[in-house]
Amino acid sequence: MEFRKITKDNLAIAIKIQNEIFPMEDGTENFIECTSNNPYRKEMDYYLVYVGDVPMGVTGIYSYHEYPNDAWLAWFGVLPNFRSQGYGSFIFDWTVLLAKNKGYQTLRLYSDETFREAHQLYKKKGMISEIYDNSDDKDPYEPDGLKTFIFSMSLTEEKVSYWNHKKLGLKEQGVKEHLKK
Repeated sequence: MEFRKITKDNLAIAIKIQNEIFPMEDGTENFIECTSNNPYRKEMDYYLVYVGDVPMGVTGIYSYHEYPNDAWLAWFGVLPNFRSQGYGSFIFDWTVLLAKNKGYQTLRLYSDETFREAHQLYKKKGMISEIYDNSDDKDPYEPDGLKTFIFSMSLTEEKVSYWNHKKLGLKEQGVKEHLKK
């Protein structure tokens, strides 16, 4: 497997793969932002994953200025015909190592309940989960009743702490994505 940093040169491939993995979400803006300077994120580091010459997945991390010790797993996914073959586990482990090598203390991700299959992998890898229910940070365009989860794991010897409903910016992100449509 090969991990290739997402750049302007392979941006179209990354967007195509991401949209196939997450057909109900459009990550175009996120990938475009990762190839330029994004003022509200401390870091955005995304990768295309290849088996031979075939792109089969995406992964990456980002972080917020407000939470400099937390890396967030971003757009982690494997195309359907590559699933259940161990690729997702390998990519996850590679991404954990990336975050550790960059000095982060915690790896986190958020996901909604439509990705239950991925949630099993996160739990298998030792992540703890909690329901994210910050009433001031609801995406107004998400279906009512759709639960959002935060998964977290320590990248150090310290015990992992829960996110505990700190603001993620889902409301602003939802509005921004809706205006792009």
